[in-house]
Amino acid sequence: MTLVPAAEPESRATVVIGRMKQPNVAPARRESRALSACNFLSKGWEVSMLGLLVFIQQLHSLPLYTIGALSTVFILCQIGVSFFAGRMAHRIHSRNVVLLAIGTSGLSWLTLFLTQQLPGLYFAFAMGGIASGLFEPIGNSLVAKHSSAKNRGAAIGTFAAFGDMGRIAVGATATTLAGWFGVNNACGALLATNVIALILAQVFLAKPVPSDDPEIPEGHTHIRELLKNRGFCQATIAGIADSFSSASLYIFIPFLLVPKGISLINTGYFNMIFFAGYMSGRLLLGRLADRYGPAAVLIVSELTMAALIVALVLFSGGITILLLIFMLGIFTRGTSPIIRAMVADSIDGKSGAARSSFHDAFSAYSFASRSSTAVSRPAYGYLAAFAGISSVFYVAAAVSLLTIYPAARYSARKS
Repeated sequence: MTLVPAAEPESRATVVIGRMKQPNVAPARRESRALSACNFLSKGWEVSMLGLLVFIQQLHSLPLYTIGALSTVFILCQIGVSFFAGRMAHRIHSRNVVLLAIGTSGLSWLTLFLTQQLPGLYFAFAMGGIASGLFEPIGNSLVAKHSSAKNRGAAIGTFAAFGDMGRIAVGATATTLAGWFGVNNACGALLATNVIALILAQVFLAKPVPSDDPEIPEGHTHIRELLKNRGFCQATIAGIADSFSSASLYIFIPFLLVPKGISLINTGYFNMIFFAGYMSGRLLLGRLADRYGPAAVLIVSELTMAALIVALVLFSGGITILLLIFMLGIFTRGTSPIIRAMVADSIDGKSGAARSSFHDAFSAYSFASRSSTAVSRPAYGYLAAFAGISSVFYVAAAVSLLTIYPAARYSARKS
């Protein structure tokens, strides 16, 4: 497939949708940077909470099924609240939703710091899921709104890359603190970062101005209106297939590597390389999507991902696996900002009944893609148990190819 640079649409700085004025460049850029910092911490808190489960299990002498139940509560609350995040943004303003997400995360760490009872643990993990479910769709929506169509993929990719950096840095710091000083002290340290983040968000996130609030004229969009938007539906279907095929692979990579002679202890390092590929892919592919068009880059990326997955199953050797895992990370989750840019482009510039809210669109998309991720985990687990670990990766490769059809339909609609 030949990639041809996409035509550069008119800058959002000159576009007026209805009576909605676009934000000034400097304040929007400052807010995007603040949101990226918040995403760094939000993803770090999310990974840390799940990563500390093993320490929590040992501290409270919990049965292993309780660990599964706590992580299930987290993801169910995360998915459920993401569907309503857009509506909340219209009711109380997006800035207040971000502040609420940070505050809710702080409440979860405070509860983990103080609690000695199982109900408190369930409450803490529910609050952690709610915090993550509130922040991700609204954060992506605000970054998309503040970006011009010609550099939206790069902006969303940078935002997501900060989240990947947070996964690595905050997650590693949290588990190190828990190992050295105990899980309660680690939770106390993470609570302190919540307080600092809340103060910084209060300072740097733009406050709503009633006379010129871009969210008031945009209005709430019902899900039925979004479903009438073919571009949004095609982008969301692509996101569902992409999430199912790729978002859970890091869980199963260690089980694939051990039979290849890599020790269980060292598999964690390979996952870090995989996450480094995540970050590199989001930065690289988002910029390529701005230049050549998101649908074309997505199709090439999914084809490459499928080939890399098959190669990872078939090849052995430490250096070869290391290179394959890094490359696979690039094309596995580097595609997420591309699809989010497709979601934003599908609703940007619409008028009348076709115009949709960024907040509502990203809430619906986040709900759909995260639900797909949640379903993939038990599905892959049962598949690994009954058909072998290699089958998980072959199915993931096949599902990634299914992303090509909605991406091609999206491209045909845009051309």
